Amino acid sequence: MTNIMNINWLQFADLVSPLGIPLVAGFLMLLITPFLKRHRRFSFFISLASCFIALWLGLKNWAQAQETVIGFLLFDKISFFFVILFLLAAILVLLLAYHYLETMGINRPEFYALILFCVFGMGCMAAGSDLMVIFLGLEIMSVSLYVLAGFHRTNPFSIEASLKYFLVGAFASAFLLLGIAFIYGASGTTDLVLLHQNAAALATGDARLYLMLGLGLLGVGLGFKVAAVPFHFWAPDVYEGSPLVVTAWMATAVKAAGFAVILRAVWALFQWEPTLFNKIIWMAAVLTMTVGNISALLQRNMKRMLAYSSIAHAGYALIPFVAFHEQSNSVVASVGFYLLAYILMTIGAFAVLITLTKEKEEVLISDLSGLGYKKPFLGFAMTLFLISLAGIPPTIGFFGKYFLFIQAIQTGYIWLAIIGVINSVISVYYYLGPVVAMYFGGLSPEGTVPSVDQKGAAPFCSPRAVLAVIWIAFLSVALLGLFPSNLLDFIQISASSWLVALN
Repeated sequence: MTNIMNINWLQFADLVSPLGIPLVAGFLMLLITPFLKRHRRFSFFISLASCFIALWLGLKNWAQAQETVIGFLLFDKISFFFVILFLLAAILVLLLAYHYLETMGINRPEFYALILFCVFGMGCMAAGSDLMVIFLGLEIMSVSLYVLAGFHRTNPFSIEASLKYFLVGAFASAFLLLGIAFIYGASGTTDLVLLHQNAAALATGDARLYLMLGLGLLGVGLGFKVAAVPFHFWAPDVYEGSPLVVTAWMATAVKAAGFAVILRAVWALFQWEPTLFNKIIWMAAVLTMTVGNISALLQRNMKRMLAYSSIAHAGYALIPFVAFHEQSNSVVASVGFYLLAYILMTIGAFAVLITLTKEKEEVLISDLSGLGYKKPFLGFAMTLFLISLAGIPPTIGFFGKYFLFIQAIQTGYIWLAIIGVINSVISVYYYLGPVVAMYFGGLSPEGTVPSVDQKGAAPFCSPRAVLAVIWIAFLSVALLGLFPSNLLDFIQISASSWLVALN
């Protein structure tokens, strides 16, 4: 830990600026907006501007990162990579939010402030070099999410989702904090670098039992946060009841933040006995993939289907961790690539769903009927997002899964990769269900195309901001699927610099 008297505060302010600017902007909105007449537009533009400025500073700091530890924060390339990831997701979600919140009649400045607070908490999770800082960042993110899940206060399902998320999140936080306490009791520190250096020694002697208890409780807490089986049961109800933009945010950026912490924790703590760790990861990945995909087969509600799909994708992302002990650099790069791909695919799919939203939260697969004919671009974009989520080439989703599976194959876990491929084949069935509805949905019982209302006007609303998000996601999924190497190189540079500096 750096002595507070020896900190270069100018350097610290520069390095922390990608996290600090959203935090300051969030507080600014809460203080100023009550006195403004057009407070909704002010909040939207301030939040968007702060994210763009923070993104630029994050890219600048990534290019100049020298693996600097200041206080309890580690400023290295992988930290800035994840911060950039969170900011990209925040920008896309904010662009979706204004129209959606206006449509639902819940457009209030607090929404934008809470998204920015989430970004700050996620940044602390990714950059934290101490378990307590990671925990505090996780709580900042979680408390904001509890409010966001219940943001539609007149909708009982939204209130129910908020309450369920709060109760489950409190239990998960308790497990996580108790695990940190046991680890501190066994080692005398919560510093990740020191824990990495001393983990092997701690795995013997009297401290072994406390370390194992701490690791188990920590794993349970992180399993809740990424909705890994058997800690997934909260996700479908919370995703379904939350406002659509909040569901998009939780399914993407929040899951990425959870995996950022898992990468740090695995590097620092979970390598004391690789064989046991790999068996646990093997079982967790198989269960999470299988339960998520089979459950998604039965869904007719798009939000609930994507919720179970999100659980399955958490299982895919766990696969390469069996190779972490031997190929840590490649594992970090493949997980980072997959998380970025998943964010683009999923936010794109939710953006299309938002164009269907008309004063109701529920979007059924049947509501997509006729979309491919009434709005050809929206139908084609949704098709691309869904086949990319299924891992069909030549999309970015295919290469994301390829990089995950190849890690398992190269370290001898061929059956794990085979089970992953089988699960991907299963997912094709429910991902193609909406595609069939869009192009082969037929006529409604009344003899009219379901995508046309009683007055003959299409209810599909496509405001410019939502269309911009769809175009960004569409081009990214298509082009990065054709040319994935540059993005992978960018992530590999981030991963290698972190692991070289800290080993």
